[in-house]
Amino acid sequence: AALNQRSPLLAAARREDGTREHVEDGGAAAGRLRPPGDRPPLLGGGGSADGSGARTRRRLRGGGGAPGALASGARGGRRDPQGRVDPGGGAPQSAEEASIVAKGVSAGAKSALDMSKYPKLFAAGGLCASLTHYITVPIDVVKTRQQVNPGEFTSLAAGIKSIFKAEGLKGIMRGAMPTTCGFLLQGSLKYGFYEFFKDNLAIHAQKSEGKDKKKQAPSGKLPIPQMILSGAAAEVLGTTALLPFESTRIRMVADPGFGTGMVQVMSRLVRKQGIKGLYGGLVPIMCKQIPFTIAQFLIFEFAATAAYSALSAQGLDTQKLGTGITLGSGIIAGTTASLISQPGDTVLSVMSKAPGLSIGKAVKQLGPLGLFRGGSARMVHVSSYVVAQFLIYDSIKRLCGIPVAGQQAAAKPQPAKKR
Repeated sequence: AALNQRSPLLAAARREDGTREHVEDGGAAAGRLRPPGDRPPLLGGGGSADGSGARTRRRLRGGGGAPGALASGARGGRRDPQGRVDPGGGAPQSAEEASIVAKGVSAGAKSALDMSKYPKLFAAGGLCASLTHYITVPIDVVKTRQQVNPGEFTSLAAGIKSIFKAEGLKGIMRGAMPTTCGFLLQGSLKYGFYEFFKDNLAIHAQKSEGKDKKKQAPSGKLPIPQMILSGAAAEVLGTTALLPFESTRIRMVADPGFGTGMVQVMSRLVRKQGIKGLYGGLVPIMCKQIPFTIAQFLIFEFAATAAYSALSAQGLDTQKLGTGITLGSGIIAGTTASLISQPGDTVLSVMSKAPGLSIGKAVKQLGPLGLFRGGSARMVHVSSYVVAQFLIYDSIKRLCGIPVAGQQAAAKPQPAKKR
């Protein structure tokens, strides 16, 4: 009652050499030093500091008559001005404080990333990308020749047969070395960072949504904008590493007389055109690769999730059907990604054959239909290596105990137990 009448607010902080008593009255403060033994009495038994019935209390730190008491009164009950425990005392935390700390530690542990899995994902991405692109080099050679020399081959099979007959195995596998090296780097960065960025965004989304469970997305599933951002960011890193090797490969295939090997062609490009010889096609290849990667991951994850959900709803064992789900989802993703990125791929091939040609002039020269030149060969090429990549990638993830895309949809919610 006295406090409600604006009488002085007493808050004492004990120290070993004395206690300073702060008296606040209408914003003016005064202090005086009291000896340790002369402690002020506890504030009144049933008095209310804020009119709500909350008792004003004093919490002592340390046992017996040891100094180190901390008063907590009507203005929030804080422990000290910095929010820290008085170092002079040794008393344990209250049960309530211990519970809050334990919950915080538990929440932090749940939201932490499992960093041990990412080296495996980077290695798996590099392996599946480099291996599948090496195997499909003959298809890529025919596709590139069709783009830079329209009408040279009537079909993919005719192109492979014609090149092999005229140039042998060396001709049909031209550009295999820069392809393997480039996609080893690109695949590692693309797959590894996609998973890393996606997991980070998932944790960030959970933290921002707080405890509102109705708004939280299911574990492992991200909103479309976040998935697009993850794929785009990962592909920018991967393409930056890939481009010098891709420029070298295209020049080797489009102009076989330019050089005989990867190192010779790459060094000659730098001598003749400078760094632009390796990074001159940065814009068109980004226009090709970023939409391709976004479509590849986005469509694959949604197709796999739909398949796992539908098969699980029918009571089928999705663990036994995992390879088939990966295969079907990979075909859908590869076909769609190929169509979306075809114009950028054609422009890149034409610009590589004609140094100095701008994007606008290349598009004008090709025309709307010309942008999809070589599309059938590329669709076969892209779909085949995308499917193979996901089969290898998911197999490695299963081997390492890492959940594959869409697998969370197969988990059936357990009914709540009635008490």
